[in-house]
Amino acid sequence: MLASVCCSRPPFADGVAGGRSTAFGVYVKRALWLFSGFGGRLVLPALAVVLAIAALWWILLDRLGREERLLDLTVHEKTAVVARLVEEHAISTFRRVDDLLLDLIANTERNRTMRLDTRRAFEEGLVVGVRVYDSAGMLTMGGGRATFQGSVSDRDEFRIARDSAPRGLVIGMPYASSETQDVLIPVARRLESADGTFAGIAVADIPVESFVRYYRVLGLPPDGAAALLRTDGVIIARNVGSSSVSGRATASSELWQAVKQNPIGHIRMVSLVDGVERILAFRSAPDYPVIAVVGESVEAVFGSWRDNARLYIGWAVATTVVILLFIIAFIVELQWRRHTDRALRVRNRALAWSNDGIMIADATQPGMPIVYVNPALEKLLGMPMPGLMGSGALTALERATNDRAALQPLRDAIVVGRDARVELARAADGPEEPRCLELSASPVRDHDNRLVSLIATVRDISDHKRAQAAMADARREADLANVAKSKFLAAASHDLRQPVQSLMLLMEVLSGRVTDGMTRNVLGTMERALGALKMLLDGLLDVSRLEAGAVVPEVEAFALSEVMERVAANSRSVAVQKGLILHIVPSRAHVRSDPMLLGRILQNFVENALRYTDRGRILIGCRRRGGNLRIEVWDTGIGIPADRQDDIFQEFVQVGNASRNRDQGLGLGLAVVRRLSVMLGHPVTVRSIPGRGSVFSVEVPLAAPPPAKVLNPAFTPRPAFSTTVLVIEDDGIVREGLRAMLAEWGYTVLAAESCAEALDLAHRGPTPDLIVADYRLRDGRTGTEAIREVRLALGRILPGILVTGDTAPARAQEAEAGNFRVMHKPVIAADLRRAVAEALEPLLREHQTVA
Repeated sequence: MLASVCCSRPPFADGVAGGRSTAFGVYVKRALWLFSGFGGRLVLPALAVVLAIAALWWILLDRLGREERLLDLTVHEKTAVVARLVEEHAISTFRRVDDLLLDLIANTERNRTMRLDTRRAFEEGLVVGVRVYDSAGMLTMGGGRATFQGSVSDRDEFRIARDSAPRGLVIGMPYASSETQDVLIPVARRLESADGTFAGIAVADIPVESFVRYYRVLGLPPDGAAALLRTDGVIIARNVGSSSVSGRATASSELWQAVKQNPIGHIRMVSLVDGVERILAFRSAPDYPVIAVVGESVEAVFGSWRDNARLYIGWAVATTVVILLFIIAFIVELQWRRHTDRALRVRNRALAWSNDGIMIADATQPGMPIVYVNPALEKLLGMPMPGLMGSGALTALERATNDRAALQPLRDAIVVGRDARVELARAADGPEEPRCLELSASPVRDHDNRLVSLIATVRDISDHKRAQAAMADARREADLANVAKSKFLAAASHDLRQPVQSLMLLMEVLSGRVTDGMTRNVLGTMERALGALKMLLDGLLDVSRLEAGAVVPEVEAFALSEVMERVAANSRSVAVQKGLILHIVPSRAHVRSDPMLLGRILQNFVENALRYTDRGRILIGCRRRGGNLRIEVWDTGIGIPADRQDDIFQEFVQVGNASRNRDQGLGLGLAVVRRLSVMLGHPVTVRSIPGRGSVFSVEVPLAAPPPAKVLNPAFTPRPAFSTTVLVIEDDGIVREGLRAMLAEWGYTVLAAESCAEALDLAHRGPTPDLIVADYRLRDGRTGTEAIREVRLALGRILPGILVTGDTAPARAQEAEAGNFRVMHKPVIAADLRRAVAEALEPLLREHQTVA
C-alpha cells in the first residue's frame, strides 16, 4: 500500500507535463519556421541588421564614454594643480605670519619694543594689525591700522590656545573690521609663562582680500571656485563672495566627509554656497590647519560634450529608425509578394474552374495566337484545347460562331485600343436551342502604348436573354398600366379641380359686390369651407400620386400650430356631430417637414380617432424628445389589441368592423400614413389599451423659426394703366368667373374658349398684355401651345400664366422652357391677383420709364 502511494503521481502531473511538451513544440515550430521557407530567408538579413545597429550604438556609446572620461581626467588634473597652488600660497602666507608672531612673542617676553611698520608682512599688506592679550583675554598691546577692541575670551583663537595648548598657529573665525569693514582672518600663537602656564595670545590679522587676489589670477573659469577652509570645515576665503561666506561652516557637507577619509582627492557635488554642481579637488596642508579646495562647474566641463552627445544620439536614433523602417518595408514587400503569389495561384485555379470562358492572346505576334484558354472556353466554343492553342484569336472565334460580321466591332476596337463587348450566336450541336454568347475583350498595352496582349471572356447569356425578354414584356405591361394610371390621375385632377376653381372665382367676384355685413360673414364662412375643400382635394390627389411614386416632399421649416389648427378646423364639425370634445394643446414649436404631407398624417390620425370613438374626447398635443417633437393624438375609443397594432397599417385592415361597414371607411387611412412616414422619415408609433383608447404619434425634427416673410405691398384696386388680359379657358363657368374677377380688378378682358378663338381675338381686339390659359383645351390642344402660338402671332414674348389641375412635374418643366408661370387649381383669388400683378410689373416699369 505504501509502495503504491509513493509511486503514484499527482493528478495534475500529466497536465503539467503535457503543457511543457506543448510549449516545447511551439518553440520547435517557431525555430523551424525561422530556418525554413519565408522565415528562413529573413534570418540572415535580420541578423545583419541587428549586428549593424548594435555596432553603430556600441561605437557611438564607446566614443561618448571615452570623451567623457577624457574630460573628467582633464578637469581632475587641472583642479589638482590649482589646488596645490592654493595650498602652497596658504602655507607661504601662514609661514610668514607665523615668523612675525614668533618675533612679536620674543620681543614681548624681553619687554622690548618692535617696529611693525618696517616688517615686510606689513609693507606688502599681508598683515594689517597685531594684538597681544593676557590670560584673561584683555588687550595688552596692539599695533597696525585695524585692531580688535574688547575682550577675546569668547573667540575661537583664544579658547583653542587656552584649552588645547597647540604647538603651532591657531586660525580663528574670520570677522569684519569695525573701522574698514574688511573681512580679517585672526591668526594666533599661545603665550606661556616661565612655568609653562597659559599667559595669553598674540594675534595677527590677515585680510581675506590677500587670498582672493591670488585666487583671481589662477585662471579659473567664471563659475570655477577656489576656497581655503579650516580643518573643521569653516570657510576662510573664497574667490567669489568671500565677504558673505567667510566663516561659514561646511562640516556637514559631502566635501568635509571626503576630507576626513583622505587628505588629498576629488569629489563631485553640489555646492552649499551657490548651488552649482562642481568637480572639486581638495588638499589638506601638512603644517597648518587649512584645506585648499578648487572646483570647476560640471556644466562648463561637460556642457558642450552633452550637446554633442545629444546630437550624436539623435543622429543614431534617426539612423536606427530609418533602418528599421526600411526593414519593415522590406518585410511588408516580401509579405505582399508572398500573398500576391498565393493570390495568383488561387486566381489561376479559379480561372481554370470558372464557368466563363477565358482566353489570352499574344498581340505582339502576327494573327494574335492564343496562349491560354480555360476548360470552360472549350465547352462554350465547342473546340478542343489543342485546336485553340496557337491559332489566331479572331480565327478561332470565327470558326466557332461562323459569323464574321458579328466580330467586326471587336476588330475595330482592337485597332483603336479600346474595350469591346459583342454578342455572338452559336448553333447548338443537337436539338437544343441556339446559344447566345457574350464576348468581352480588353486590349492590354505597355508603357509605350503598344498593344501586347488581348484578354477576352466568353459567357453563355442564353438564360439571361430569355429572362430579359420576359422582363421586357412585363415592363411593357407595367408601363402601359402606369400610363393608364397617370392618365386617370391627370383626368381626375382636372375634372375635380374645375368646379372647385369655378366656385372660388365666383366667390371672389361676389365678395367684391356684397356690402351687407351678415352676407359677408356668410361669404367668409363659405370661403373658409372652400379653402378647406381645396386643401383636402390637394391632399387626396397628392396621396393618389404618392401611390404612383410621383410625389416629392417639399421640406421646409414652419410653425406647427398652423397645421394643427387646420386639422382641427377640418374635423371639429364631425366631433360636434358625434358629441365628442376635440381639444388642441397650443404649441409654439417650429418643425422641419412637408406641411401638406404632415397635415395629411395628422388628419388621418384624427379621422381614425373620430371613426372609432363614440364618447369622451380627442386630444392633440406635443412632447419634446431631444431634437425631435412627438405629435400625439389621444382618443377614448375602442382601442386596439396588442396583436393587431402592426396590422392596422396594412391596406383594408380594420379593427371592430367585421361587417365592413362603409361608414367606417375602407381601411386605407393608416396605410397612407405608413407610406408618408417612410417617405418623410418621421417614425410613427401606436399605444393602445382595448376598451380605454389609443395614442397615435409621429416624431418630427424641431427647427428654428424661419425668417419672417416679406409681404408684397398691397395691390391697388385698379391697374396704373390700361391693361388687357387674354383668358383662354374651355370651361364656360370657369371662363366667366375669370372674366368677371379680372374685370372687377380693373383689367380689360378678352375671353376665348379655344386656341383659334384666342388668335382671332388677339388680331381683332386690343393687343393683350398678359395671357391666362388653362392647360387642357378643346381638340386636344394645351395652354402651353396656345401661349406659344399667340406669342408667335403677335411677334413678342407676352407674360403668361398657366392655370391647371395637372400637378405632374412635366408642367413645371414646360413652364420653365416657355418662360411662363404655373398655378395649380383651385387657385385662390388673392394668389392669382398677386401673380397677375407680378407678371405685369416689367410692363409697368417700362411705362414709368417712358413717362
